Amino acid sequence: MTTQTPKIFHTLFARLLICLATVLLLAACGAGSGQGLDENGNLPGSGGGGGGGGCVDATTPSGNPEATLAWVQSNVFGGICTNCHTGGTAAPMGVDWSTEQNTCSNVGRTSGEEPSLMEIDSGNPECSHLIWKLEGQGPNGEGIVGGLMPLGGSALPTATIQNIKDWISDGTPGCSSPRADGSTATRLDGSEVADFESGSTYTEGSWLNVWNESLRGCTLCHSHAPSSPRCSVDFECPPNGVVLTTDSYSSVVDGNIVAPFDLTRSILWNRVIEEDPEKRMPPGFDALTQTQLDIIQNWIEQGAPYCPEGMICP
Repeated sequence: MTTQTPKIFHTLFARLLICLATVLLLAACGAGSGQGLDENGNLPGSGGGGGGGGCVDATTPSGNPEATLAWVQSNVFGGICTNCHTGGTAAPMGVDWSTEQNTCSNVGRTSGEEPSLMEIDSGNPECSHLIWKLEGQGPNGEGIVGGLMPLGGSALPTATIQNIKDWISDGTPGCSSPRADGSTATRLDGSEVADFESGSTYTEGSWLNVWNESLRGCTLCHSHAPSSPRCSVDFECPPNGVVLTTDSYSSVVDGNIVAPFDLTRSILWNRVIEEDPEKRMPPGFDALTQTQLDIIQNWIEQGAPYCPEGMICP
């Protein structure tokens, strides 16, 4: 009588052989040695769990024939974005895409919605706020302030966004610094970029200068088209009906929100210097810098003019 080997033994033996073969194969390939992996232990090009690989300057040209200022202006900025983003400083967050010159002014410009980013960071599409807004997130899945652009419309095709990315990666050809002396500004990370945003754009001591330098971020909530996600969730916007856009001068300098020559009676001043972070403006952001506060203080103490006497203002 022949004794049959139990089926369970065959199953266990087969599994043992498979495991042994796997170990031998891994040893032959050098598994565990780190060979074939990058310095972080990831497969080359995997990014190690990140969505966009971080902000790295482009090292080689994209070779994309549509990565030009003319293409992105006619097909995206001028044809789509200007449904809202036009009118100079009156455009949402002051971001105007209506002409090639205005588009170039957004290169190297600190984003009003996300101050840690440039609106367009030449050479770095993944660090450009524009790309975050077009894709609805940062390169590693970071959330954005406000909605996906174009607001209320369909997301741009992937190929179109790639053309914009390539244009940025190539160094935003067609845009150059407006300063003849090649002077530079400093990013928040300490690196230097061409200075496309200078306080000298608006006359010092004017309403537009104060708004541009100190109050730009307020329009996240204080506008008729607010983009703060807290609006209608934590509170209604514009809060208390106060609009702080470039064209709201007459309603702001009313002897109450801003009282010319009188800081103590100016609600705006009292809110930006409030010590309680729950009450201080702007909510959810760092307090204004001393430089920004000085600009507001000097402006109010000089009578909060739209344009200082004897000066020419845009």
